[in-house]
Amino acid sequence: MSSESNQDASGVNHDLSPRQHDQPPSRWQDSEATFLSPNLANRGIDICTLYNSNFQDNEAYHNDKYQQSSNTLGFFNLGISENKLCNDLVAHRLCQSGMSYVEDIQLQYSSPRGHPFLRDAVARFLTTFCRAPQCLSLENVVVLNGCSAIFSALAMVLCDPGDCFLVPTPFFSGFIFGAKLCANVELMPIHLETEITDEDTLPFQLTVGKLEQALLEAKTQCKKVKGLLLPNPQNATGHVYSQESLKEFLEFAKRNDLHVVVDEVYMLSVFDDSVQFHSVLSLERLPDPQKTYVIWSISKDFGLGLGALYTPNEDVAFAVSPFSYLHSISGIVQYHLRCLLRDRDWIDRIYLPAVHSRLRTAHAYVITTLRELEVVHNFKIFFHSRSCGLYLWINLKNLLEPCTFEEELVLYRRFLDHKLILSRGQSYLLKEPGWFRLCFAENHQQLTGEKEAAGLIRAPRPLARTTLPAPGTRGGASRGAARP
Repeated sequence: MSSESNQDASGVNHDLSPRQHDQPPSRWQDSEATFLSPNLANRGIDICTLYNSNFQDNEAYHNDKYQQSSNTLGFFNLGISENKLCNDLVAHRLCQSGMSYVEDIQLQYSSPRGHPFLRDAVARFLTTFCRAPQCLSLENVVVLNGCSAIFSALAMVLCDPGDCFLVPTPFFSGFIFGAKLCANVELMPIHLETEITDEDTLPFQLTVGKLEQALLEAKTQCKKVKGLLLPNPQNATGHVYSQESLKEFLEFAKRNDLHVVVDEVYMLSVFDDSVQFHSVLSLERLPDPQKTYVIWSISKDFGLGLGALYTPNEDVAFAVSPFSYLHSISGIVQYHLRCLLRDRDWIDRIYLPAVHSRLRTAHAYVITTLRELEVVHNFKIFFHSRSCGLYLWINLKNLLEPCTFEEELVLYRRFLDHKLILSRGQSYLLKEPGWFRLCFAENHQQLTGEKEAAGLIRAPRPLARTTLPAPGTRGGASRGAARP
């Protein structure tokens, strides 16, 4: 790695702030520094730099994971959105009779779009859980080994290098990696407000007006906008769009001749009965079905690698299919996935009730713990929670003085020093410093077990060593943060 001491790649200084004056310098390198190697071409260096800026800390985590029985001093990762709450149920189901069945077709190459038996299971599954008004066809399904592969393939076939997709912030940083790695497609952020205003009835509210403004700004920068990326539910706020909003966004895209990629990977992670998820596939009529694409993955709900694209556009489905040469799923795994998706009795009666119940329990535990931290350390933690997804969107700007992204990075590194990983807001292209994504769908024993080992209890250590302001002084309860 090549980087100046206490500076990032853009030359921004990272010396300790007045709020961090009593702490030693962090031992963590700058994740935004340029990767250098005499063995790599410029493209290889760019790939390594891009990877390093997004996933460097996960490498450290995988080399030193927390284990309750053998490594209580290892990294506790609340930055990766994985649902570990029902691993026991999935493992038990995969070991039941019928899963071990093997025939010749499973040991051979499948169709580039995936085995028909799996695509049929995906189409039936989406018809049910997306509440589609008509049965969805397996001919419109393409399966690869993950949603990142699906999105990367779509970026490749829908855009030329340098083209852009609009995407509302905050958004999953992996989208940047998927768009840039092979396709060299840019994501243009649609910046949303973090507070309620005269125009916004909710924090992080997307409107057609903001879409139009973002499109105009992109054009003034001579950017060629080819589409809109729309996560629903949203990662990281958990916001779920109404049918009316979805229709308005799709009409906007049609007026401006834009593709729309709707990421519905968290559609089964709505654990509050008062929150209603609406799939774009539930609409009676799509304004432009040939330019509307739904991507979904089984990974957030069942922990297995599958990314599915649903599109009636035969040209796009045909163009995405060759990517199976790089991102295929083995025949045996496809058969296992088919068995899971077709077992509606197990899904409806056992699995989904357990998932939602455990998500509610973990969600409540994390909120209670955050409230306890507020009392112990006498400062307010604002958070945005929509009872959907595997995460909380929390605001720690009270700990930043001045409130800058440089200070956000300093605090982030303090968590790393204490073997706790969170995702920071700047990596989600948020315009306001201080926000972090905290994933709570962690192994229940690790969240609620031995308190000295649990990741949430590590959080106070760097906080306690940070000089907190007196009530009423600068750095007190933040203005402009999302309502809890």
